[in-house]
Amino acid sequence: MNWFLKIMMYAAVLYGIDSVLGGVHYPTIEAFMAVVIFLATVGHFADQWVLHRLGNIKSVLSGSVFMVLVVWGSQFLFPGSVIMFWAALLTGLILGLVEYFMHKEILATDPY
Repeated sequence: MNWFLKIMMYAAVLYGIDSVLGGVHYPTIEAFMAVVIFLATVGHFADQWVLHRLGNIKSVLSGSVFMVLVVWGSQFLFPGSVIMFWAALLTGLILGLVEYFMHKEILATDPY
């Protein structure tokens, strides 16, 4: 369930930032979904392996930095993509905030 929620959340935030502010453009839906699925998969496993070891704050900070770098760096992987750094930074900040509250729920319901 965590993985599916991450896919929905990441897709909504990336699409929303591009729709409202611009700055995150992928040439195809496949490129867009590849980034979303990659972030969700890494995030899902990080929640299982890293969250309980580092705690919520360090996990959110490291995850946000990772998301900024992946979103911004993905323009070099998918030709025709245009990702403004400020948009990648905003994406990481928004997703980090949402992840903080998701992590609180995970830590409250899953002791290990």
